[in-house]
Amino acid sequence: MTSEAANRGLSGGAGQLIHAHDHATSFQQEHGVQVYVGAGGGESIGAAITHARLSSLSFWPLVGEVSDPVKWGVHPAPARHQIRYVEYVDRDMDAEFLESLKPGCFVLVIGDSTAGKSRTAFEAAQRLLGDYRVLMPFDGNEAGIAHELVQHDPKVLLWLDDLDVFLAPPAISARVIDEITNRNGIVLATLRAERFNELSLREERSPFDNERLLVRNARQIMSRAEKFFLDRRWSQQEVSQANISSDPRLKDAVSHADEYGVAEYLAAGPQLYDEWRNAWSPGSHPRAAALVASAIDFKRAGINKPVGIGLLISTHEHYLREKGGVRLRPETFEEAISWATSSLHATTSLLVPYEAGTYKAFDYLVDKVANSEGVTEIPDVVWDEVLTGELEFDFNTVGEYAAKTGRTDLAERAYRLAGGSDSQGKDAFRLGYVFSTVGNYDQAVTWYTKSAENGNIRALANLGYVHVRKRDFQQAEKYFGEAAQKGDEKAAFGLAAILLRQKRLDEADTWCSVAEEKGLIDASVLRADIHVARGNIDLAEPIYLGMQDRFPYKVATGLGLVNMERENYREAISQFETALRGGDHAALISMARCYSELENYEEAASVTRRYIDEHPEDSTGHFNLAFYLHKAGNLEEAELYYRKAVDLGDVKAMTNLANLLSDSERTEEAEELYIAAIKEGDSKAPGALAHLYRGARRFSKAIRILRGLIREGNAAAFKEMGRVQEDLGRTNLAVLWLQKAVDLGDKNAGIRLGYIYERRGERKKATPYYRIAAEAGDAHAYLHLGMIFEQRRDIDKAKELYQQAFTLEDFEAASRLGMLYLREHDWQSAKDWFTKGAEKGDGESKKILMRVTEGDGN
Repeated sequence: MTSEAANRGLSGGAGQLIHAHDHATSFQQEHGVQVYVGAGGGESIGAAITHARLSSLSFWPLVGEVSDPVKWGVHPAPARHQIRYVEYVDRDMDAEFLESLKPGCFVLVIGDSTAGKSRTAFEAAQRLLGDYRVLMPFDGNEAGIAHELVQHDPKVLLWLDDLDVFLAPPAISARVIDEITNRNGIVLATLRAERFNELSLREERSPFDNERLLVRNARQIMSRAEKFFLDRRWSQQEVSQANISSDPRLKDAVSHADEYGVAEYLAAGPQLYDEWRNAWSPGSHPRAAALVASAIDFKRAGINKPVGIGLLISTHEHYLREKGGVRLRPETFEEAISWATSSLHATTSLLVPYEAGTYKAFDYLVDKVANSEGVTEIPDVVWDEVLTGELEFDFNTVGEYAAKTGRTDLAERAYRLAGGSDSQGKDAFRLGYVFSTVGNYDQAVTWYTKSAENGNIRALANLGYVHVRKRDFQQAEKYFGEAAQKGDEKAAFGLAAILLRQKRLDEADTWCSVAEEKGLIDASVLRADIHVARGNIDLAEPIYLGMQDRFPYKVATGLGLVNMERENYREAISQFETALRGGDHAALISMARCYSELENYEEAASVTRRYIDEHPEDSTGHFNLAFYLHKAGNLEEAELYYRKAVDLGDVKAMTNLANLLSDSERTEEAEELYIAAIKEGDSKAPGALAHLYRGARRFSKAIRILRGLIREGNAAAFKEMGRVQEDLGRTNLAVLWLQKAVDLGDKNAGIRLGYIYERRGERKKATPYYRIAAEAGDAHAYLHLGMIFEQRRDIDKAKELYQQAFTLEDFEAASRLGMLYLREHDWQSAKDWFTKGAEKGDGESKKILMRVTEGDGN
């Protein structure tokens, strides 16, 4: 090498060293960690910087910042709303475990694979160690950095998930563990039970020094730990807590707790499901996948016992052919069984082996297939094997499962195979249940009737419920009554509900009491419903609140009605939304009414459309939608839905449609509909038709109808007759008829009497009738009272009455108020009232406001 080349080489080496030194100094200033960089030997510059970064406290997150348990090594559960872990259930050892987790401790959780070790440790750390720095090392070498971290801050948690990984080369040393705990850091670790046993039994007989040192180091580390053993199978207390969880994944896992560990089921399920789906690939394990598919469908068919290998072999060819047959290059039967039964975690495998060559599919696979979108039907090859009658299965269960798939033919065969003398009609009852479940109510009635004829009281009760679904409430009442008289509490409950629907409250009360005395919990909610129907919302509300935890959706309907009665419409809407989530579509009707009361007719219509989508044949929805559209001014669409309601048999819709047509001056169409509604027995139609005839000045026809109504004591007819006489110029007769209407409680008739007396100049006589009408909320009556008091020069009273009229939407009151303030030279108040009137469309207010505005220059 030349001198120049040598100089270039030395210069490059020195430059690199200077650059490394600057980089290290910069890192030291940022993170507070010493980095020593020498000219020769030792670790590389990159390794030094990496070590310095790992040794920095700020590099490692706080425990509370790592809130996803999967990042701590917890096996992911089936995802729900993109969340890969389930709600935590306290384990029996938690109290003692949390007590042990204190500065300077080394705690080790030991248990089978997927016993829940990592999750239990994670939850404890989150509860107690949120402000600790957590070091999650890759191997034993990286774990050794923890003793450097703890020198800067004792609040360091060393997390060693699967401790045996860190006991293999490059192993963490017992000295590092001691340095951490001596400085009040914490070491938290997990270890599988089988590895614990191996480490405990292993002897130091290796001829190699390094292996003997590893074993001795592992034992030294294990001896320093406070050990907690976590059982794969959950205790009854743990299962009970999981049962009240709101997480459906957890509840599903708990239902299999007798056979698998809960955490094991959740962790193994998704992995096994993916392995099974991938096994169909050519040259992989397609025969094993077909055997598993067959076992899944036997379980879906209601066979809860293990199935013999012969059955799986005879049926699996169907699944193999469906996927491609020999083109998949299926493996041998021996290879297929071996692969499908190999354990993933503890006791889990695709096929779980039992005694005498029998197998069951892992339950998670069955649940996943049964609940997946586009689930295929169970093939006949499986049903044929199940329903030979030669196997010892619970055919009642098979029948129930067949019914759930819509195969009522198979359900019927299964129930017949259940055999027995059927002296109480049990098989007929089950068949009734099958057909009821799939919505074949005529067949359900046939079979329930046969069961009832054999003395089955519950079949009588179920006949009642089937007729409720058929909306044949008369027949429902009959069957409920027969069963209730024979002591069936569910029939008593159903009968009380039917009677409540018909507003026969005393009878409903009686049968509700019977259901309550028999201990039927639902009857308490029905009791509250009866209180609401009686208007006793103060009695109903505490019952609803007391049953809210048990029946949140049923109670929500009642609480919605309570709040609606109290005019708390927003709260009522919230309750009805809860009821809707529970499947109570009728809540949409009440919710729409709340929006209507809030004068939000567009939203009322929108909610009612949702109800119609669910119940297209229910005339109530179409009638209500037409009403809200009418209120919103959408007359064309309102007419359309009134006509749909009429087509569905709603008589009230005829009258409302006729009213709409009458208002639109389509007199002949309206008349035709009124006459049809009268024939159908609508009590409001005759008065409306008389009103139409009066407006068309066909007085004789109006009088003929009104005389009939008057003979029936119809107060509205007296008022309408007064209007007819008034239009005919017979004011004395008009006064007599209107006075009779007022006497019968029609306070709005008072406004007409007031007009007559006022026109005659008899204001003193007019005043009490205006008051009567005002009490009934007539805005125009308030306006006329205001005018009377203004003429009497009682200006304050006049203002008060005009303001009330404006509040009730008689906007002419605004211009009259404005003029009163104008006379008092209160220009600002006058202008305010003219502005309010103009905004509401009062023409006089607009004119005066324009003049006032021009006058003051604004």
